[in-house]
Order: sequence, then C-alpha cells, then structure tokens
Amino acid sequence: MTAKEREIIGYLLANNQKMFDYTIDGGAASTLLSKRIIVCAMLPGQSATAYGIAFKVPDHVWDILAERKTDFPNTWKAGEPYPWSISWMER
Repeated sequence: MTAKEREIIGYLLANNQKMFDYTIDGGAASTLLSKRIIVCAMLPGQSATAYGIAFKVPDHVWDILAERKTDFPNTWKAGEPYPWSISWMER
C-alpha cells in the first residue's frame, strides 16, 4: 500500500469508522476503491449527488485490517482535511 492509502486506513481504524462520504470519484481513496478495500455503499434506488456518495470498508476486509491495526498509524491531525480529501486546486 502507498503511504496515502495507509493514512486513510489508519484514520478509519483509529476512529472505528467503516464508512465515509465523499465525491463520486472517491478522492485520494480511489486506489483503495480499485483494490476493493473500500466499496460504494449506495443501495439500489438510493439517490445521491456527485458530492455525497457513501463508501465503506466491507466487514470481511475490516476484520483483517483491525487485526493489523499497528501497521496503519493514524497521522491525521484535527483541523486538517480528511485523508481522502483532494483540494479543489489539485483537481
């Protein structure tokens, strides 16, 4: 995993947070989406906007990540953007 992927997973594990919402592309978590470590959590027929898509870590993946929590330190500091966020200036 890349450092950014570890940062995202570290934040989620430290906050016991299996789900988050972000833009339709997943932001910096797009590589985790490609690896299916994070998946879209939308239900069939559920409405959303391009800026409010729900993502989650599947339970079977969460269990494995939780066992290896020490491999994913939480480096996020309060007041910073979430680790999966991408500045509008970088898009």
